[in-house]
Amino acid sequence: MSVDDDAGRFRLRIFAFVALVLFGSLFTRLWYLQGIEADQFQAEAEALVLRQVYEEAPRGRILDRNGRVLVDNKVVDVVTVDKAVLEDLSDEEEREMFHRLAIAISRSGRLTKLESMVEEVNRSQHGRFDVVPVAVDVDPSLLIYLGERPDLFPGVAVSSRTVRSYPYGPLAAHLLGYVGSVTLSELQTANARIDDARGAKTYQLSDEIGKTGVERVFEDVLRGVPGVRYLEVDNRGEVVRERYEYNRQPVAGADLYLTIDVDLQALTEDRLAAQLQQVRQRPDEPGEAPFVGAAGCAVALDPRDGSLLAMASFPTYDPREFVNGISFSQFELLTSPDNYAPILNRCIQGSYAPGSTFKPVTALVAEERGYLGPDSPMEEARDGSIEDTINYVFPGCEDDFEAADTCIFKSPATRIATYGLSEALSVSSDVFFYKLGGEGFWPEPVQGPEGDEGIQDMARRLGFGSSTGIQLPYERSGVVPDRDYFDVQAEAGVFLRDGSQWFPGDTIQLAIGQGDLLVTPTQLANLYATVGNGGVLHQINVALRVEEPDFVTADGEVIPGEVREFGPRVLRDLDIPTDTIDQIHSGLEGVLTHIRGTATNAFRGFPLLSYPIGGKTGTAEVRGLADTSLFAAYGPTDVGTPEIAIAAVLEESGFGSSAAAPLVRSILEPIALDEVPRARTTDELDRLQVQLTSEALDAAEEDGE
Repeated sequence: MSVDDDAGRFRLRIFAFVALVLFGSLFTRLWYLQGIEADQFQAEAEALVLRQVYEEAPRGRILDRNGRVLVDNKVVDVVTVDKAVLEDLSDEEEREMFHRLAIAISRSGRLTKLESMVEEVNRSQHGRFDVVPVAVDVDPSLLIYLGERPDLFPGVAVSSRTVRSYPYGPLAAHLLGYVGSVTLSELQTANARIDDARGAKTYQLSDEIGKTGVERVFEDVLRGVPGVRYLEVDNRGEVVRERYEYNRQPVAGADLYLTIDVDLQALTEDRLAAQLQQVRQRPDEPGEAPFVGAAGCAVALDPRDGSLLAMASFPTYDPREFVNGISFSQFELLTSPDNYAPILNRCIQGSYAPGSTFKPVTALVAEERGYLGPDSPMEEARDGSIEDTINYVFPGCEDDFEAADTCIFKSPATRIATYGLSEALSVSSDVFFYKLGGEGFWPEPVQGPEGDEGIQDMARRLGFGSSTGIQLPYERSGVVPDRDYFDVQAEAGVFLRDGSQWFPGDTIQLAIGQGDLLVTPTQLANLYATVGNGGVLHQINVALRVEEPDFVTADGEVIPGEVREFGPRVLRDLDIPTDTIDQIHSGLEGVLTHIRGTATNAFRGFPLLSYPIGGKTGTAEVRGLADTSLFAAYGPTDVGTPEIAIAAVLEESGFGSSAAAPLVRSILEPIALDEVPRARTTDELDRLQVQLTSEALDAAEEDGE
């Protein structure tokens, strides 16, 4: 054998060895991929062909304190368009299809524009595989009509979904709020924030989210966990089958029980609207601004725990208008100042000068600082010897002719009398409180040169100038004016003078609730709840409890739903001395019983012996307009803690005694007599209307015979 043959065999052996190693590595890799990592690659392969379709879960219901449903869900038919199918159509074919669809939907009773559907489907936020709703709550007959004509309506289907329903119609609209389509910014924020042990409460662009009221504040509670369907699609995007083993059923949101009583809520709204109507019918006074009476608010609280009992704002709106989507023109009407902005919740967003309803604040701090005690400039007030003159002149101004106009403070008093603190509250003596502001707080005789802002300090301790803590969005804090506030406004170019130019007149006006002081009706109600209960300031609760539905896990285990209670939230206890609070109570009760009490006429005939009330009228001047009418009260006063405190504010309606006080009386009297009428649902009202119409027709036929 030659050397060349040996070399050839050696090279062949080397080649065979290398080939064996390579094939061994290949088989080892195949075994690794198909054996060890098979499950992982199979899952990845399935993920590439599985499409997730989300099914929005029903929102939780909203109920009153007694379990009567205020907001529910109902199943409606929705017309949807599959974007994936539209890709196979030309632009002309797509527009013709939308044109036919708009006609079909409109003829069924739901007026729909072609442009609005196209705009909705083409929103950049919708993905390629999204099924986009274009008409909600359509006639069920469309299901048959569209289903029989798939060639004319490619990609169009009618499916079912749940939407909000309102058994009591527009009742408590501002409190409940409404839901609407989630925006891109809301989507990003909500998906980053919301998670739940029962499943992620994720949002899609076609979902709805709370926009106002408790629908917004308790969105995390009311929203359910959306269900998910998994569809297997091929590389052309066509559905091959549904993977039921991966599907997840939707979980409904939790039920929210509110602190309000639906009967009291209905009574308050009805009486508020009726009183404003009466104001509008009142003849205007010569030379005075007309009584417009177009807007107002009434809010009732429980002084025992800070619970909201009723909240009525007028004009109001119907949240049912938002169920099917609202047009821009409709929304503009709801927000337009020319239309008195019906969507505005005046109870927490309206800012008003409180007028004389603020006087208890001045009285409380005057007592606290000893301005009415021994050896004080106002000592004589306790004995009832402060003279209530027609006007008040700030000391030192009498001989200053140039300053005379700014030193004289007018009073509506028509007689000269002498009053102590309690009686001054009963008859609403401006001069008494002018004197407190001008000679008690300016200059401050006890606390030093900076102590003249004692009224502001007490106002803030009683909740003014800050949120009440009510569980509603967009609450305004109002304004408690002081030197710092003047500095800020002057720097912004709003005021012509800064804090160094805070004058005695500013303190004098503040003492009677005028000037730049602004409060919300809810803050005012909370003041009287605090005075009524002896000095405990609560943060206002709207929610009573939350009840979650039972949850069934993937393996069939039932986890009972959690129940969460909302207890009282005490912000602070002012620890008001008993003799001080007794004086305030006596003065406020005298508003309704004193011979010259400012609300005596309004409450004439009210059962005050069995249900005594403490209250205060207020009239706030508004330049160029009729006065704002205010009244706040609490009762009954013959028990440890009153059961209700209520404040009413009526814009451009005149004196507090002539508009707001009669309104509060009309709300409190059925409570005192235990005759609050039961609120009726819209279905009950419809049946009642049919019955009355039928009876009227029967009576007419009998008369004709």
